[in-house]
This record gives sequence, C-alpha cells and structure tokens, in this order.
Amino acid sequence: MSHHVCTNRLDSRRLMGWILLISLTLTGTALEARGPKLAAHYLNWLNRDVVYIISKEERDSFLQLSSDAARDQFIEHFWEIRNPTPGAPNNPYREEHYRRLEYANQYFGQFTHTEGWRTDMGRVYITLGPPQQRDRRLGLQKVRPMEVWFYSNSSAALPPFFYVVFYQREATDDFRLYSPYGDGPEKLIQAIVGPSRQQALQAIEQDGGRELARVSLSLLPDEPVDWQGGTVSLQSDVMLATIRNLANNPFTKEEIANRRLLEEVSHRIIVGQEYLDVLTETLHDTEGRPNLHYVLRLKRPDDLALAKADAGYYFNLGVSIKVYGADKQPAFTKDAKLTHTLTQEQLEKVKSGVFGYEGWLPLAPGKYKLEFQITDNLKHAGFRSEREITVPQVEAGGLYVTSPVIFSEAEMLPPEKAALAPFSGGGVKFIPSVGQELEFTQGREIKFFYQLWAPGGSGAGRKFAADYVYGRLGAGDSKTISEEFSGEQFDGGGSLISGKKIPTEQLAPGNYRLLVTVREEGTGKKAFSSLNFRVVPAATRYEAWDLTDEQVAEDLRSGQLDYRRGLSWLAQGDKEQGLRYVRSAFDKSPGDEPIYRSLVDLYFARQAFSDITEVASRHTLVGSTDTDEVTVLRVAESLEKTGKLQKAVELLESAVKTKDASGALYLALAGCYERMGEHKKAAQAESHGRSLMSPTS
Repeated sequence: MSHHVCTNRLDSRRLMGWILLISLTLTGTALEARGPKLAAHYLNWLNRDVVYIISKEERDSFLQLSSDAARDQFIEHFWEIRNPTPGAPNNPYREEHYRRLEYANQYFGQFTHTEGWRTDMGRVYITLGPPQQRDRRLGLQKVRPMEVWFYSNSSAALPPFFYVVFYQREATDDFRLYSPYGDGPEKLIQAIVGPSRQQALQAIEQDGGRELARVSLSLLPDEPVDWQGGTVSLQSDVMLATIRNLANNPFTKEEIANRRLLEEVSHRIIVGQEYLDVLTETLHDTEGRPNLHYVLRLKRPDDLALAKADAGYYFNLGVSIKVYGADKQPAFTKDAKLTHTLTQEQLEKVKSGVFGYEGWLPLAPGKYKLEFQITDNLKHAGFRSEREITVPQVEAGGLYVTSPVIFSEAEMLPPEKAALAPFSGGGVKFIPSVGQELEFTQGREIKFFYQLWAPGGSGAGRKFAADYVYGRLGAGDSKTISEEFSGEQFDGGGSLISGKKIPTEQLAPGNYRLLVTVREEGTGKKAFSSLNFRVVPAATRYEAWDLTDEQVAEDLRSGQLDYRRGLSWLAQGDKEQGLRYVRSAFDKSPGDEPIYRSLVDLYFARQAFSDITEVASRHTLVGSTDTDEVTVLRVAESLEKTGKLQKAVELLESAVKTKDASGALYLALAGCYERMGEHKKAAQAESHGRSLMSPTS
C-alpha cells in the first residue's frame, strides 16, 4: 500500500522538529542519574512531575548539579521561567500542571492499575490539558471502545485545531493512543480476522457515523481524506510525534529561550496603561486597502534609559507586536530593534521629551487582539499593553468616518515617502497625540484629522457636508464648525483626509466630546465618529519625539507586507484573499522560507499539485535544512502526482541526508521506491522509517 503525506493545515512550520522523538519510555527507566545520586523526591520530580514538559537540555543540566541547594534553585527557576505572571506570589502554570497530574492519576489507568500519568491518556492530558470536546464512543457493535478528544490549540508547534483518538483493544486494557498510519481503521474493528481498509471504514461509518470514520483516517479536521482508497496520510502521526516530544520541539524551546532572554534583560515587566500610551487607527491607502496605524509612547522622559559610549549617548530598545485573529490564534509577529547614538542636539530633545514609536500593520477587515511591548534593554524594563481592535469593512457605496486623531505637527512629504509613513494621507504626515497630550490648556489650539471612506464608483459629482460639534456633555455649550467638499478630492482608493482646528481660548475647563458627522448630499447617507479631550487650566506637558518603522520600505520590496496581509486574511478565514497576498509575497521573495511554506500549504489544501511544483522550482532553498519535513513531503507528493516520480525520489533522498532522523521522510521515500520497482530499497527505507516513528525509539 502506498502512503502519501498530505494535509491542508497552514503554518506547517508548527510541525517542524517533530522527529526529535522522545528518548524516554513512559516508565522513565532511562532516568538513571548521571553524577551524584539523587534523593527520591528529586527523582520523582524528574521522573514523574515534569517528565513530559522538561527539555533534554534542562534535564541534562539538572542531572549535573552537585548540591541539593542548586537543585532546589533549579526547580524554582524551572517553574518561574514558565510563570505567565513573573514575580507574582502564585504561579498559574505550575498550579495548572499539578492539577492535570492529579486528574490523570485519579481518572486514567484504572483498568490495569497503572499510575494515570504513565498512560497515553494521562500523557496527552498533562501535555495539552483538558480537551475542548470529549466524545466517548462506548458499546458500539462493530467498533472498539473509543474516545475522541478535540483540541483548539495556540502552540506554534501544533495545528490550531486537531483530534486525538484513543481506543481500547481489550476489555481489561487501558485506552491507548490511536495512530492513523501505524494502526489504521482496521485496528478499531472488533473482529478476530482483520477486515480490509474499505470494510473497516464502512463498519465505522455504519456504527459511529461518517465523522468518526473520517477521524480514523486523519486527526486534522480540514485535511482531505481518501474515501475511495483509504490511503492514510502521515500528517496525523507527525502531529502525534510532536505531542509526544513537545518539550523538545524547536518552537517550545524557542519560547522558553525568549523567556530566559527577557528575564536576563528585564528584571521587571510593567503591565498596564499607566506606563505605556497606545493609539491605533485604521486608515486606507491609495488602493483602498486598510492598514492599522499605531503609536506607542512612554509617559515620561526618564522612562527611557541612556548610556554613554565613546561616540556619545545611545539607547537600546526592542519593539514587539503580536497579532492574533478573531479566534485568538496567532497571525503574525513584528519585531524591531532600535539602537541609536544621539547627537548633542538630539540628546537635549530626548532629555526633555517622551519617546514614541510609530508604524502600521497591513490588516484585513475583522477583529484582532494585539499585544504591544517596548523593551528597554538598558533599563531592564518592559512596557506592555494590549488592545482589542476591529478593522472596519466598508462595502462599495458605503460611507465611513474614522475616529478623529488629534495631532501636534504635520508636514508635507514626497509621494514615495507619504505612501509608507504612519499616520499620513494626502501627502501629509501627522504626529499623533495620545494620553496626556489630549489635555489642553486654555488657549492652546486643538488640531485633528480623520479619514472619510466612500469606496466604489467615481467621486465625480458627489458632494459631502461635514459638521464638527464639540462641547461638554450636558453643559449646553456646544459649538459647531461646518465645511463642504466634493468627491473629486478623493484618492483612487475612495478615501479623503480632512480635519480642522478648534480654538480653546473661550472653552471652560472640563471634559469635552468632539462629534464628527459627514453626510453625502442627495443620498441620505451619514457617518459618525467621536473623540474625547480635556481642557485644563494648567498641565505638565512633554514634547513627543517619535521614531518610525524604518523597515517598511524593505518589507514592501521583499514581500513581507503582502505576506502579513495574507496572514491577516487567513486569520479572518478568507483563504482566497490569503492565497492572493501570500502568492504576491512569494513572487517578490521566492527564497523566503516561511512564505514558501505557507504558499505550499495553501496550494496543497486545494490539491493544486502543478502550482506546488512550479513554486518549488523557483524556491532557492528547496530541500535545504531550512525546509521542514512537512513541506518536503508535500512537494514530493506533488511531483509524483504530476508525473515526476524520479524528481520526488531525488528530493526525498536529498532531504534525508540533512534530516536523517525523520521517519516520515523515510516512509515517503519507501513508497516512492516501491512504485519505482526498487523493492529492496523500499524495504530498507520503510524499516528505518518505522523504527524512527516508534514512540520509544
């Protein structure tokens, strides 16, 4: 039987590193201490408590420690590095882990009187936590007792949604993990003589329903399955291997390494609005595409640390923005490193002003969660803030007004720069105000801008009227400013930047609201937005000095902006638009590995094998150590599907040389050898692949 490797999950990078299979059996017999003999409670901690969550490097380090004091310190740090609230008196991660351990021991292993944490169910429960859904299939006529667990996952190492299946071979057995490739649907049938693949699928469908039969072929909800031939993908077993060895997965280790780095750099993490001002606003570009513009600004001049070097004073910052889709799954992360040596003139400005960072993110319409962080590497502090935002969707013929943005300064920019600058439009770059800057002393002018969207059709002949009403709520002192403009002023994307100045000499101190109303004459269409500001007798005011994202021009050239936009469309569930932008990104940078992987995933979900072979022929790193196993398998299958079996063999042979621990690659190569008539090579490759796929290898 041939075994093709297929899946339609995006982000196959989440499965890379799966083949670092666990070096321990469930009983932990390989935990013989190297070095000093360990006391029982240390062995229990290593053997039982953290056996599924400790990495090989951490384990080796622990075994090399020579004193109990060092071991106690190691254990304390092990938990603290995983603490979602560092420095807090309680550790939710540790508490949840021991709750899972207790649950596993209480509810699993009862049939064989085995400690629950040692069982397959216990291992998965401890590693992944309770499933979102748990479907028990007991007492079926033809199908063995089964449990199907459904997970919605946020780990970068695993798919966002997947099943884990357990079945009971005998009435006195504990439930064991089901492998679509290693077991197959036949193992789920209660029969003395095993049925054929088709008979097994029919029996499962008749007894338990079509969805249960589908799960027996694939644990991935949207992976295409072969109902006719019953061919089983290796993709599910790749995922199971990842779960077995999640602690040693590159993504897990990278997350822990980042936490350690953050700990070294940042002895305190400041969380909350009181330390970091954030302003976001969606503006359309000249092609009508939405971009989320943002400014992050510290509160006081001394929030930024400066250090002196031979060339002068400098600062060292990191900026990180994590974007999550409506389902809270990660969409993408944008990072920047900011290190600048200041001139004397800049130094004087920095000493008396507050630091800010401006940029924009290409986001599709929809809901998002954003995590912003500025890390001061000199001051050992991090400033964090979160936002739930919605990027509006305005259909052709609609009318929309963005929230007014108060600004301190504005300057004209050349068209090529204005198109890339944050908080810009109509060739003008605005310096936005946020936080304390929205408090105005009497006599200080308020300047604001907004963007009007009227997509679709020509602007010729269209007339608009705008009213700007401001006043204190309930005070009866509102004032109105009006203006008119025509559709000819709109850009090619159907948007227009407008704004006004509000004098404050006659405004009494208090809290004010500005209401913007725009009407299209002759249509009855209206759009509204508002902003709050405050007038005070006196205020301490710091001038802002902002850096802007300097990578944006390069990101445009290299396709990164298109890639992020594509990922945002995918995060909103639109695969058509997602594919469009990921493909555009690949055309700009065919050697970019993450873009290549994503594009192969998207084409594979469509079974677009010819498109995969075309992009693979252009990818400069295909078959390299950077290309993960899943992508290699998909390209190899696509080559075979398009009549290029020899090319598929060459690709797999090249890949196993750099990924010699990949059981999936060897099994795929074995299938290709078999179809080429190379039976001896096929048998050798299959034997080696199966040994690597074994959980106890």
